[in-house]
Amino acid sequence: MGMPQDRVDAAELVARALAPYGERPGPEGVAALIDGLMTCGQGLRDALCEMPSEQRPVEAFAALAEWEYIAAVGPVGAGPHANWNHARGLARIIRQLVRALEHAAGASAS
Repeated sequence: MGMPQDRVDAAELVARALAPYGERPGPEGVAALIDGLMTCGQGLRDALCEMPSEQRPVEAFAALAEWEYIAAVGPVGAGPHANWNHARGLARIIRQLVRALEHAAGASAS
């Protein structure tokens, strides 16, 4: 059995956002990447929030708090790097959300 599609999408988006600065897309590409990251992250957030809190792995609570903050605040600063840095921050938190879901799935399979 392969990896679920939401995890594949997350991995692809994270890889694109965490690419070296020299591979940063143009402004429209960064905006599209942020849209994808927001959609993906919100779906992962929802999946974790649907779990009873006692079944959520400990790391899920920190990842969820970080997601809520960075999703609400948006890009910080101005200039060409603000949106790119925001995308990279979203990607790092998405990695944490995916790990928390994988941990929860592994715990429930045991």
